[in-house]
Order: sequence, then C-alpha cells, then structure tokens
Amino acid sequence: MTLIESLILGLIQGITEFFPISSSAHLILLRPVLGFGDPDLWFDVWLHGGTWLAVTIYLIPRFRLLFQKPLLLVWVLLATIPAGVIGILFEGVMEDILRTDYFLIGSILLSVGIVFLFVRQRGDISLEKLGLREAVIIGCAQALALVPGVSRSGITLLAALGVGMLRKDAVIFSYFLSVTTIGGAFFKGLLELGGDIPAADILWPGFIVSFVSGFFACVYLLRIVQSKNLHPFGIYRIIFAASVMVFLLIR
Repeated sequence: MTLIESLILGLIQGITEFFPISSSAHLILLRPVLGFGDPDLWFDVWLHGGTWLAVTIYLIPRFRLLFQKPLLLVWVLLATIPAGVIGILFEGVMEDILRTDYFLIGSILLSVGIVFLFVRQRGDISLEKLGLREAVIIGCAQALALVPGVSRSGITLLAALGVGMLRKDAVIFSYFLSVTTIGGAFFKGLLELGGDIPAADILWPGFIVSFVSGFFACVYLLRIVQSKNLHPFGIYRIIFAASVMVFLLIR
C-alpha cells in the first residue's frame, strides 16, 4: 500500500462511515475501480479507529444527556446488542461471501437509496422521549448494516425516522450507537490481530485523514438531514451504485 492509497482510503472511510452511503460498499467497490490491491486487515481496523475517535470527540458536549437521562444510556447499550450478536455469529459469512459479490453489494446500495427517496419524518419523538420499543427496533435494524451496502448510519436513521423520531434526535442517537458499535468492532479487531502494528508510516496517514474527514462528516450530516432529509443521499447512492456496476460490466 502506498501513501496515496492510505490517504484516499482514509478519506473514503471518514466520509462514508457517517454519511448514510455505506463505508464498506465504498471501500470494497472502489478498490477495483481505483486499481488498489486487496484489503489490509490492520489498515481497515485502523481506519475504523479514526472514525470512532472522530464521533466520540464530536459527541463530548452531548454526553451529558446520558447522565441527565440514564435510560438513554440503557437504550444505547440495548440497541447495540443485536449488531454485536449477529456480528459474532455471522462474521465469517459476511467476509467470505457477501464482501466478494460486487453486484450484490451494488444492488443493495441502490435499493436502499431508492427507499431514502420516500422516507419522511412522521413523528415528534425526542431523545428524552425515546423508549424500549424504539430502541429495540433501531437496534435490530442496525444489525442489517453488517451486510455491505446497507450502511450502519443509513439503516439506523431509516429506523429512527420510521418509529417517529425527530431528524436531529435520530442523527444524534445514531452517533451514540456509533460510539459503541464502531468502538466494539475497533477494539475487537485489535485483539484479534494482536502483535506489532505493521507499516505504521502507512497506517497513521489513513488514520488521521479518516479522523478529520469523519469529524466533519458528523457535523454536516446533522445539517443535511435537518434541512433536506435523506433524499440527497438516496440520489447519490443510486448514481454511485449504477456507475460502479456499469464499470464492472464493461471493464
């Protein structure tokens, strides 16, 4: 892996982790398009570390909500469980089958994008009013994000808006879930890989870029969803998925 690849992949990871356009789909589909080599597990884990740090720092002013409303912390932890369980049980299937089927990933990316075009805010549930039912539904939906192309951010926002949450609160709850879910995946990856960190001079640039771009993605996602709903992301997903699939067919 070159320095340029590290920087580009870090930028892709940072933006797509929080924008609801699927970081896994972009990292998988863009490698053949850009002519990059096979994924490096250490590098992928490190990129997730950058985005986890970004959302954690972004949320520092909002962590007080978890102390003011202790039930909110319970709902965050509860909503994290389905993705953790499914990830442990079916991680091998995801890696061996789903992550190598480019057209399946593109089809999922496109299909969810179409759904984005029809989603509307239809409720007034704030973080303070969030209950067990909503937390369970959002948590179960998040587990679907293990399939490349779905998007963890996208599916949690769809579920949150679907159960009646306000746009701003849906985004913030999705960010809280990022801290536990991405953090869990990051530290799990570190434990599984173990040993010395290889090629730190390549890892660190990608980590830093994923952190910086991830932080700004957190800022702008909230603004975009508040003003325009998920429609711009739906249009992007459709165009990107169709373009990549055409490229893969004719290359």
